[in-house]
Amino acid sequence: SLEGIYEHLEDQTPKLRENLAASHGQVFLNRRLMRLVDDVDLDVEPDALSWTDWDEPAAKATFDTLEFHTLWPDLVAVHPGGVAPVGEILETETRPVGEADIDDVLARARRPLSLSALWEGDRFDGLVVAIDDDEAAWIRPTDLSAARAVLEDPSVPKAVHDAKPVIRALADAGIELAGLSFDTALAAYVVNPASRSYALEDLADQYCGIEIVSVDRDSEPAQGAFDFSETNESLDAAGRGAVAVGKLVDRLTEELDECAGRELFERIELPLIPVLAAMEAEGIGVDRDYLTGLGDQLRQELGELEAAIHAIAQEPFNINSTNQLRVVLYDQLGLPVLKKTAKGVPSTDASVLAKLDHPIIEHLLRYRELEKLRSTYVDGFLPLIASDGRIHTTFNQIAASTGRLSSDHPNLQNIPIRSETGRTIRRAFVARPGHMFIVADYSQIELRILAHLSRDPGLLAAFGSGEADVHAVTAASVFEVPIDDVTQEMRRRAKAINFGLLYGMEAFGLADRLEISRDEAREHMDAYFARFPDVKAFMESIVAGAKQFGYTETLFGRRRYLPELRSDNWRVRQMGERMALNAPVQGSAADVIKLAMLEVDDRLRATGAVQLLQIHDELVIECPETELADVTAVVVAAMEGVADLAVPLKVDVDSGPTLADTKG
Repeated sequence: SLEGIYEHLEDQTPKLRENLAASHGQVFLNRRLMRLVDDVDLDVEPDALSWTDWDEPAAKATFDTLEFHTLWPDLVAVHPGGVAPVGEILETETRPVGEADIDDVLARARRPLSLSALWEGDRFDGLVVAIDDDEAAWIRPTDLSAARAVLEDPSVPKAVHDAKPVIRALADAGIELAGLSFDTALAAYVVNPASRSYALEDLADQYCGIEIVSVDRDSEPAQGAFDFSETNESLDAAGRGAVAVGKLVDRLTEELDECAGRELFERIELPLIPVLAAMEAEGIGVDRDYLTGLGDQLRQELGELEAAIHAIAQEPFNINSTNQLRVVLYDQLGLPVLKKTAKGVPSTDASVLAKLDHPIIEHLLRYRELEKLRSTYVDGFLPLIASDGRIHTTFNQIAASTGRLSSDHPNLQNIPIRSETGRTIRRAFVARPGHMFIVADYSQIELRILAHLSRDPGLLAAFGSGEADVHAVTAASVFEVPIDDVTQEMRRRAKAINFGLLYGMEAFGLADRLEISRDEAREHMDAYFARFPDVKAFMESIVAGAKQFGYTETLFGRRRYLPELRSDNWRVRQMGERMALNAPVQGSAADVIKLAMLEVDDRLRATGAVQLLQIHDELVIECPETELADVTAVVVAAMEGVADLAVPLKVDVDSGPTLADTKG
């Protein structure tokens, strides 16, 4: 007992005896606070606390509001009554139809044609078409040609959930889906770009109260799809999915109108689906032999670096192990601890290591750079080269709440370009024989949008000539020197301020980036806002508006909802303010590049060129070498003309047989 311990303090070690004696009052207070009090008089009997009937619809609505999608099945599973349905289970019977009956089925089907896809793993197993709430039809892959006329008829509207994979699958079957009028996943994303799930079963339940797949299912199906086995249960689930797509069209159209997102959806997002599908199908050429040789070269250099690092450390260790590296750097070599992680241990981040002065550091940073190139790009890309010698990435429209596209399997938007070593990866991407790559890059598009939104006279003037170096102009204003006297260091600091403001950077962040004192960083920012006062006013108005209305908007009406601004946690609110500052500018830039992709796609149809990639603010086009000049002019005109801003959009263009040649 505690009392017994204190009666025998003399039996404890000197240090423990000292600590116990000094903490006598705290020790007994802690015991009192932790002890379960079990003798309080209560005004209720235990039987009254047993689980009785519950308001399931109210509970479900609360879970939907909180986006507790994966928790709901757990809750209903522990209900005394067993598993309860999350919504209405439609009595939809789905039957396979033969080729002879397809015309009749499609003629009777509801409009817009409501479709859901069947997949067996990655294999496409046909379409299910909703006829009415009670009936749906399954068209097998072998019979799709009988539906070609309707599927390729642009006058017949089609509604699909997550349409891009379906478009790709039909294209592989020789069918070009036309008349896509609605994508329920994409519409739900425009309505709520921060949702954690756009799966068809979740949307059907949330907006229509329809259960597609039972909540006690053993595994989750792919988004918008149903794992297929030829049983009535799986087919009927797919049929309910097709019916749900039709019902979601009306509900989500209402939601789009309510959030003023219909024009964005119909003008930008929906038309972009077939463009992205075509880009995915096109892929980009990769020189397998070059990439294999590069891997061998990297492994050799990594081995040499590993040996050098081990020699300096005077013992072998796993360089990729953060814990082992931490021991070597801080315990054995005695390097100073400049920063600790959230867990209170010394940091081994590259930004921290770069500030340390020791022979091992240069080798470590080089090792990390090469190891990432080897693992991520060489070993990561080689297995993804398809039989046609090309890598086919997947573009995702519904991943980023700002509206930006993402790329995965593999991610081709993070190919390094700033270092010579990174450029070696870009050399692996090659154009077809007789073709060239064109890389068209928006110049400082986010700063131009900031100038347009803020209408700051100084910033507008900086872009006024169309050729001015805005960072040099900013430096001249901030440091009060003629533009011809701006040094590279001044320009570097001005550039950090220009781009830092777009992400809500404050003096602390600027000081860290520029490696200067916080006071000096604050002076730079104060000088910037003194020269560009309307930028500051715009930023303040954005945050104020977001706090008032709960969201920000881009030039094209894309909303980003920011519940973080109403958090009780100061750090969360600060994060919300940074997101509010960034969303209108970055989101508008995302909208502009999407409009550019649509315009470029339309204009390239009369040429032999094709659009391959979108990497943030740049487009990658492949064209016959004989058409290089004409296609370049077409692309530049299309990209620079898609938006009417207070400052001109400017596009920088490079070309070459490899991606490395386009970043000369």
